Amino acid sequence: MPARITSPNHDEVRRAAARNNAHWCDTLCKIHGAAGEHHDAYWLQRGWVPPYVSNLVTLVGPEGRHAQLAAIRALIDADPHRVFGVKDAFHCLELTPLGFVVLFEASWIVRAPQREPPRDADERLEWSVVTTPAELEIWERTWRGLSANEAARESVRSFLPALLDEPGFHFLLGKRAAQSVATAALSCTEDVVGLSNVFSDAPGVGPLFPGCTRLAMQLYPELPLVGFERGDDLVAAERAGFERVGGLRVWHRAPV
Repeated sequence: MPARITSPNHDEVRRAAARNNAHWCDTLCKIHGAAGEHHDAYWLQRGWVPPYVSNLVTLVGPEGRHAQLAAIRALIDADPHRVFGVKDAFHCLELTPLGFVVLFEASWIVRAPQREPPRDADERLEWSVVTTPAELEIWERTWRGLSANEAARESVRSFLPALLDEPGFHFLLGKRAAQSVATAALSCTEDVVGLSNVFSDAPGVGPLFPGCTRLAMQLYPELPLVGFERGDDLVAAERAGFERVGGLRVWHRAPV
């Protein structure tokens, strides 16, 4: 499938990345029997969501603010005590008056398909694609064991075997000396491939992004890679050839 994003139009990339992220969230909910709602300005899940999935993901910028705020207020009105998250993909909402606090801010990133695959002499991992339910269970066990995902350890299993049958979904496992120590995930939509869940806290594995990026490029050589990162992970992604294309903000509504 040829890439539809052929120019460095940051707004276009952000829209594609936001749609891709909403697709990821919706699919994770769908396999648990709780698919969300797709609207022009946002994706919405009124019910349960897996750990680290927001109940609303915005799909456009300020032009969709009115519809987005109306949907957020409707969620609050349905249950004033509800705890939920909003992914403000275009960093243009002010949700403090509605009882939200900023959970974190990050940057959308993109890597053009025509760039050379990244390599780093300090890499110490072998990356492979998960193909069986048993391997996916190992992937999730590795993912849950990492410090970044500690909050998910007491929840029900998030990544069910049905995901292996979802078109464009791939789970990448990083191993060192045959031990699973790193994770990454891919979700392909029509114009981009989302790269997410790039995690490891094992010592001595070297940079994570070059290896999983090369594997993603092998699977989808003609499509841009997108995602969002922050802090040291953002710097690591940039070293692997990713470019920042705009900010996002994740809001969290605490109990009242």
